Amino acid sequence: MASVRQQKTCVACQNGVAICSGCQESFCLTHFTEHRQELDKKMGEVVYEHNQLREALCSQNTVHPLVSRIEDWGKVSIQKIKNTVKQARTDLQAFLDRTKHRLVDSLGSIADQLKLSQTATVYTEKELDKWMKQLVELGQMFENPQNIEIVEDESRSSSVRMIKVTEKSNSGTCHTINQTILQSRPSTEVVSTGT
Repeated sequence: MASVRQQKTCVACQNGVAICSGCQESFCLTHFTEHRQELDKKMGEVVYEHNQLREALCSQNTVHPLVSRIEDWGKVSIQKIKNTVKQARTDLQAFLDRTKHRLVDSLGSIADQLKLSQTATVYTEKELDKWMKQLVELGQMFENPQNIEIVEDESRSSSVRMIKVTEKSNSGTCHTINQTILQSRPSTEVVSTGT
């Protein structure tokens, strides 16, 4: 006995006469035409995406997102460096002002001694040498304050190291206002030559 081949029915209306070789679904002529129109619409979308990508690849004006990412990192890093420089200047000025105040106090004390000795005319070479030595020391302290230090951050392996300004107190401990350290590092291998 010959086998009877059972015909598949249309997925939309149950009258199947054509089979799509892509999706293997059975359609009647009307629904097969609609199915082809949907495929034509999808083909138009694929062609549009293809053309967009080709245009982006061939365009001379297109900036790759990775280049933009590096540029953004550079801007953020430069801003952090500028902020660190500003803070270091502020800290240094505050420390210099305190040092200057201490030096002015010391000069005032020497001035009082000079006036008393000069008025009474009771001074010797030894006292003159002592005052001159004190004045030279104060001048050196003003030019190169031993209590202020600019320190590079040695903990970073970056080519750009941040700095901080510290002030040593008389007790030997350091006071630091500027603790800003560059945190932004590229996730790609970017070598900075310094800014």
